[in-house]
Amino acid sequence: MSWPLSFAAPGEATPAAVGKTILDRVKDPLWSVCKIETVPSKVVAVGTYNDASVGPIVRRADQQLREACKRDGIAIPEYTEGSVKFAQYDAIFSLGKRRGEVWIDLEDGGHPWK
Repeated sequence: MSWPLSFAAPGEATPAAVGKTILDRVKDPLWSVCKIETVPSKVVAVGTYNDASVGPIVRRADQQLREACKRDGIAIPEYTEGSVKFAQYDAIFSLGKRRGEVWIDLEDGGHPWK
């Protein structure tokens, strides 16, 4: 399964338009529960891991990212405590090296990026 994604590259104000193929697919009854949503930009801290995306692995990667942010003086919002955001880029049952990320939303002023 794959999810279409468009984004604004650095220096661009808006993402590229969603392709016609995707817009046509959303009209199909099979995909009628799906919606296309534009979300405002935000800055996130990202940590990577190469193991399966199971609870203990994801929580450990999240904790390591939080410790690295704290060490580097990057403020982590309190509302992110107790929750974990992660992305898994390989099929659930794939073998070999995997690609996963944990994400922590950062608030304006708590980091050096604009």
